[in-house]
Amino acid sequence: MATIGHRIVFRQLSFPVSIGILPHEREGPQQLLIDLEIELRPEMPDPQEDVSLVLNYDGIRSRIVELAQARHYNLLESLARELLTVFEDETDIIRVRLSVQKPDVYADIAAVGYQIDYAWDR
Repeated sequence: MATIGHRIVFRQLSFPVSIGILPHEREGPQQLLIDLEIELRPEMPDPQEDVSLVLNYDGIRSRIVELAQARHYNLLESLARELLTVFEDETDIIRVRLSVQKPDVYADIAAVGYQIDYAWDR
């Protein structure tokens, strides 16, 4: 049986960031939600419990939070594109789907956000 695809998935990673263009958005951090699908090379071997053969998603999570909190972003779009740099050197990743969302913008919407799909030729 051949593996045709496998992914690491983050759902609702939540932490405060400085983001927004409106004056009230610049007064303090806002909560950010991130959904992320990381598609791995299908030919990656079965790790058979060997942690050295898997992608370190703890490290990816830490780099995402660190980068997002490093400075103020005016736009979700800018933040999302900047977060793609987290994956540049991860040769086992062939594609990501990244969604950045602000949950506290509107009372009648759970969250408003931006989603980007990106693929590398590796």
